[in-house]
Amino acid sequence: MSATAGGVILRRLRDADGSMTLDRRHFLLSGAAAVLSGPVAAQADPIAGLVDQVSTDALVNVVHGLTRFPTRFTGHPNFPTVEGWMHDLMALQGDVTRFGFQMPSGKTRHNFILGDASDTRGVILIGAHYDSTSEDPLNNAPGANDNATGVAAMLEAYRILSGAGLNKSIVAVAFAGEEQGLFGSAALAEFARAEGWPIEMMVNLDMLGWRPPDPNAPMIVEYDMGNAVAGNDAASVAFGRLMANVAAQYTTLNTTHANIWSSDYMPFEAAGFPAMGLYDGGVASPRYGTSRDIAEVIDFDRLEQATRMVVAGVARYCGG
Repeated sequence: MSATAGGVILRRLRDADGSMTLDRRHFLLSGAAAVLSGPVAAQADPIAGLVDQVSTDALVNVVHGLTRFPTRFTGHPNFPTVEGWMHDLMALQGDVTRFGFQMPSGKTRHNFILGDASDTRGVILIGAHYDSTSEDPLNNAPGANDNATGVAAMLEAYRILSGAGLNKSIVAVAFAGEEQGLFGSAALAEFARAEGWPIEMMVNLDMLGWRPPDPNAPMIVEYDMGNAVAGNDAASVAFGRLMANVAAQYTTLNTTHANIWSSDYMPFEAAGFPAMGLYDGGVASPRYGTSRDIAEVIDFDRLEQATRMVVAGVARYCGG
């Protein structure tokens, strides 16, 4: 579905509630909930059957929904309203754990978790930050590509994978405080280490919908190459190569590789967990980190293909 068609649904929601808080009932009535929670059909190729469930409608609705807030800057006084919206959106898919942490300002902010992170079969943690920034973060920071796109892909991948009968637990985490210094992910990574969460891979999704000048520009598969814990590298590289392989089989994307850097996988890597990520190269965009990072310019086809890659890669790893 086009961004314009997705905007029709969001306009209906805006007319209905007339405020910055998305009313969960109206979200349910809009049909977006059906997209987010619909059943996964079986096909002859199990992985093809999963990636074919990726819904552009769901991706469009999440990106437009998050960008309805003038700003999602973690330090903004109204950030708890964003947190409430994020909680209710994730609650459409199951029980949500609210994980509080303290910012340097002393304010308490929250990450949100779906899934069982203590499952002894092993955990694939898919994470994305839902906060935003810009040149004027207290007033105008829509954060469409950075990082509403990552949140949309994370939730859509979780919807499909969590009900697919895989042999690992799929966990989705929405992080706050990323733009100020990875505070949300740092707090959760330390908690995960202390609790002994059996995380086999942390998959970080940060910027997936930039429309580059070259339509054949690759999606960047980031893996760990010599960061804080050397023992993480082999697993991360292997998972990254798996991602590139499934991209060739199940998506239209070209891929390339780079090291992990400056996003929410870094605290997990430092805590001893293997980590990798997907990234679209969007720091090269003139809209990056500005108030012009809006939903209307997102390449939703590219975002859909990236989401298909996440679903295929995690399913392949988990024996799908």
